[in-house]
Amino acid sequence: MKSKKGVTFLGVIFVMMIFLCMGQVWVMKVPFLLAFGWLSFLQQVLPEVTFRWGAIAEFLLVAAVLAAGSHLFLRWLWRQLHAEAPEASAWRPRWSVSLLLLGVLLFAATMASVGIGHHVGWLMSGRARLVRSSWPGMEPEGTRTARWLCEEARDQLKAGTPDGQLTRKLLADPSLRPIVEAQYVVPHVSPEGKPVIVVFARDPLVRERDGGVRCGPASFGVETLDAKVLAQWLAEPRAVASPTP
Repeated sequence: MKSKKGVTFLGVIFVMMIFLCMGQVWVMKVPFLLAFGWLSFLQQVLPEVTFRWGAIAEFLLVAAVLAAGSHLFLRWLWRQLHAEAPEASAWRPRWSVSLLLLGVLLFAATMASVGIGHHVGWLMSGRARLVRSSWPGMEPEGTRTARWLCEEARDQLKAGTPDGQLTRKLLADPSLRPIVEAQYVVPHVSPEGKPVIVVFARDPLVRERDGGVRCGPASFGVETLDAKVLAQWLAEPRAVASPTP
């Protein structure tokens, strides 16, 4: 039996090593975050926690009154139920405390269940992605996706879509909508007089990391803009991103 468990353990380690060699670090991150992710959460949240001492004192007072009242009532009820058995033991304070703690635990479990249901509903109804790939090319704000979106926008302009309606037209496509919501699509005219489209992320942090892309006619191709070049382009008066319709 022990040898079978050892073989299983070695097999799991071997499979994880294969995934790690393929760059799939999530096989190590997922169990680590499930076990210790709450520590980083506390590190972020605890400095922002403020204590309402008045509410804490009120809670302790109510808990003390409830504990004392419950104990007195249960002790009286216990005596009434065991009136014909004088040898029965008296109601113990430990039992009252246990019942009170059980009630607090049930209340906390109910609050946690409601919170879980609320967050699940929020995640299911929201448009934000639940997971993000560690490969930049697979991200909506990644260079590869931006290139594809730029080419789609170029095709729309070729089809006669006005510049002012370009973003709205792209958003109307269900397959493009999640990507367009994460990107700015800015058509403009280059110094050479050619129509050019610049695509970059709406998130400033992603924009600093990935930069953007610029595309124009077929002969122009698709050009990658690093964050510095994109920032210079945005600083120019003509580089105004079209608002989201």
